[in-house]
Amino acid sequence: MRRQPPRLLLLLGFVAVGAPVTATAQDLEAARKSLADIEHATEQLTRTPLRRSQLRSATFVEERLADGELFYRLRDYVRASVLLTDIVDNYPQHAAHADALFLLSDSLFRAGDYFGARSHFRRIVDRASEPSFRPHLQRTLGRLIEIAIHTRDFEGVDAYFTRLSQLPPSEVEAATAYYRAKYLYNKAVPAPVDGATEQPVDTEGLELARAAFEGVSERSPHYAQARYFIGVIHTLRGQLNEGVLSFQRVLRAPATTPEQRTVADLAQLALGRLLYESDRLDQAIEAYRAVPRTSVTYDAALYELAWVYIRQGDSTLAERALEILSVAAPESRYIPDGKILRGNLLLRNGRFSSADEVFQEISKQFSPVRDQLDELVARRGDTAGYFRQLVRDNLEAFDANAFLPALAQRWSVLEGDMERALSVLGDLAQARRLVKETVSIATRLNAALSSPNPVNVFGDLASSSARVRVLRNRIAQLRKVLIAIEARGAAGGGELVAVRSQRRELEARLESLPRTNDELKARNDAAVGKIVALQREMSRLEVQIMGLEARITATDRFLTDTLAQGADVSGVEATRGELQAQRAAVAVYRDEVERLRNDMETGRLQIGVGDAADAEDAELRVQYDELVQREHELIRAGGGINREVDSALKRTAAVSAQLEQHDGRIQQLVVERVGAIRETLDQESVKLAGYREQLAALETETENVIGGVTFENYQRVQRRFYDLVLRADVGRIDVSWAEREEHRMRVEMLTRERVRETQALDDEFREVMDGSGTAGAISP
Repeated sequence: MRRQPPRLLLLLGFVAVGAPVTATAQDLEAARKSLADIEHATEQLTRTPLRRSQLRSATFVEERLADGELFYRLRDYVRASVLLTDIVDNYPQHAAHADALFLLSDSLFRAGDYFGARSHFRRIVDRASEPSFRPHLQRTLGRLIEIAIHTRDFEGVDAYFTRLSQLPPSEVEAATAYYRAKYLYNKAVPAPVDGATEQPVDTEGLELARAAFEGVSERSPHYAQARYFIGVIHTLRGQLNEGVLSFQRVLRAPATTPEQRTVADLAQLALGRLLYESDRLDQAIEAYRAVPRTSVTYDAALYELAWVYIRQGDSTLAERALEILSVAAPESRYIPDGKILRGNLLLRNGRFSSADEVFQEISKQFSPVRDQLDELVARRGDTAGYFRQLVRDNLEAFDANAFLPALAQRWSVLEGDMERALSVLGDLAQARRLVKETVSIATRLNAALSSPNPVNVFGDLASSSARVRVLRNRIAQLRKVLIAIEARGAAGGGELVAVRSQRRELEARLESLPRTNDELKARNDAAVGKIVALQREMSRLEVQIMGLEARITATDRFLTDTLAQGADVSGVEATRGELQAQRAAVAVYRDEVERLRNDMETGRLQIGVGDAADAEDAELRVQYDELVQREHELIRAGGGINREVDSALKRTAAVSAQLEQHDGRIQQLVVERVGAIRETLDQESVKLAGYREQLAALETETENVIGGVTFENYQRVQRRFYDLVLRADVGRIDVSWAEREEHRMRVEMLTRERVRETQALDDEFREVMDGSGTAGAISP
């Protein structure tokens, strides 16, 4: 074995050298395939066109219209109007403009913005001759008539009917006849005025309205409503029998929808009232009893049924009806009046103790409320100014009953001007919220655009730039393989060893670079998850802040009740001062939470291309590429260069240059898009400033108007409880007087009885005495 044959030694040498040569060839083949894949992916990426400042797709308007219509169908009319306004204002020449304008107008109408809807509907009427607007003309005219009825502004409505008469009958909906009749009715009957007992009506207009309602077909979905209005018209004219027949026809009509069932219940109640007025009391009782328990008018039917029994002279059944009312509808606004009436019925039936208990209960229940209402007025020097301040402090969510005692809130009813004022205030509060949300969006968008990596704001550019990062990471991994192949057969000196050692140290970190889109997305999702966790913590903090606000409000209400009971004024005011400081602190906390939430949203937008992790990846790639390039040059200088590796490294350099050029185009487009968005933001900021000025002016006017209306409503509630307590006190006096009268009459009766008995005894005694005298004279 010491001396091998030369052929065997040569064969062993070939085997020893062939193994690394084969492995190198396999590695080179795999590297060439990987490089080809990278080049192909780079070519596809660079050939994909990037949109410049045109940020919207070719079908953007159609997509926007579909989104707006979706919100419209979901009855989210505010969001629908926001999306549709963009189309109406910015794309007046687009084919979808007519559809968007109608949907916007109807969204505003359904949201209660009648004046805004009217202005947009009128634009459709003005362009009705155009083919795209004509299909919407009939419904537009119908909506304009409805708006005129809601706002009681009938100017120009006759012209709408003229336009409707010009349309083919096939294009006119069945509801149009009903709305025309309703318009005539509202024009003939003046708007109700608070405090007015009677309103003069236009008799000729009523007859026109009646004839129009008669023309509504039985197949119309508004047939029941039309018959109900006919009954109302007969009632206004004093034609009670005709009104009864009209309401009976309403009840014979099938009621399949909730609206039709509500009309049927109202007709049943109206029928009972007319029969009562016609002295047909038995039939009125049947009509009232026919009102179903599920009806919203059931409590009114029970209360009025009691009065029918009273008119019949049956106070027992009347009392029973009131008892049913208190059990079946304990929250009814008729309960206080029903208790007063029940007390009077007990008094009439001679049940004085029970009547007195009822009146005492009413007085005990409502006297504290009356005293609290009076105390609030007495404590405020400028009561009207106090209510203006109240409106000013609660513009976002004003509740007219919030300042009333709890029991007063239960029995008070908003009506007339107060209800309309609250509707206006709600619209103003919604406008304030929308402007505030818009300002917040603009602020967050400005923060995102001002960030070091605004490319993440644009989804398409961020996706393309992320693919560039992934390809660069793959190139770095490929260079690792290529330089390892080249280093196998290269002898190294001192510098080469040092460079190679540094390169191998970085390769451990190089393995962590994401080499696919999924890996990059997973890393970004992990960063987003941390922000989401912080946002959840913010939500918990907001709940705690809401709890603090609730405790402050409850404490303030407790102090108000305590002060009303005669507590120490100085101590209460000191505690209120502390509560005010706590309110200010809570407001600061809310602002801080809002600022942190905005910062987190901005940070979330910045995750991805250009964030801290991406910057570390880029720095690592640069360092590694420099070491690979230096090692390759040292190997070349030592004469151990591998031509295939050298060619592959040059190709990777070319691909990297392509990717760098593509990334440069992306950054250029980012700058263009940011500029375009900033220009739009500047324009919208000017508009927002104008909106805020207009809102400020409206707020000042609102404070005065609604503050005054609220004060009037407060006085109405105050008078209501004063009247309840007064009637209860009068009832107790009546009970005492009735008891006194009963005792007096009983004493008189007993006195008369005693006088009669005394007279009878006197007569009997006189007869006895007379008989005795006569007998004495005759005896011998």
